[in-house]
Amino acid sequence: MIFYFSGTGNSRYAAERIGSMMDEKVIDMAKSHKDERFTFEVKDQEKIGFVFPVYYYGPPVIVKEFMTKLKISGNEDSYVFMVMTCGSSSGGADRYVSKILAEHGLEIKAFFSVLMVDNFIMGYDLSDEEDRENINKKAEERLDKIAKSILVKGVSDRKSSQFDQLLTSTVYPFYVRGRNTKKFFADERCISCYLCEEICPVQAIKMVDGRPVWVLNQCVHCVACINRCPVEAIQYGDATKKRRRYVHPSVGI
Repeated sequence: MIFYFSGTGNSRYAAERIGSMMDEKVIDMAKSHKDERFTFEVKDQEKIGFVFPVYYYGPPVIVKEFMTKLKISGNEDSYVFMVMTCGSSSGGADRYVSKILAEHGLEIKAFFSVLMVDNFIMGYDLSDEEDRENINKKAEERLDKIAKSILVKGVSDRKSSQFDQLLTSTVYPFYVRGRNTKKFFADERCISCYLCEEICPVQAIKMVDGRPVWVLNQCVHCVACINRCPVEAIQYGDATKKRRRYVHPSVGI
């Protein structure tokens, strides 16, 4: 059983690729969160995985909340692993999340991270097509290696250092306290397709008179609404207007 969260497809692809090699089902944390389904039963010795992107060297808030509410039965001696997708570094997210899960009876046996194309368009311009192809090619190789290690119940190939954990403890709180929605808007190119409302993991977007309106003060900042808009109409202030968008090739729009 593999739980995943994904905004623009990186982590979903990673979860599905690993799941297919392990013959394990994948479960969308965002959908489970929406359905208020937090209780699951696993078979004895069944592997349990968590796959998610790293934001500000920590887990997306929806992942953190899902984990705090998660209840799993029948998991005696289960091999529990975590795969984090990131643009550069996962910081001390491994230790941060392991503490959350430990409080709920799950001991992480292995941590893995994989570099994938960064999608944080609100902070900077995204990579060009050539760089994306190179990054995705290396990610494929990395995911295969991770899956093979999981199959034999391998151990972490890298654990966070004290400096990594300091990064998380220093930077991550800015994300948790931030995530403001004030700067989101749709420009004149909006075609009222309703996709942004449909894909928002926390229902922060509602269509009003055919236009998206952000009805929550905070969201996950997964940037799915910006990157997946088919006409690039959604912006975050003036910063994103001329920047490239990114969606994993397995997702499309």
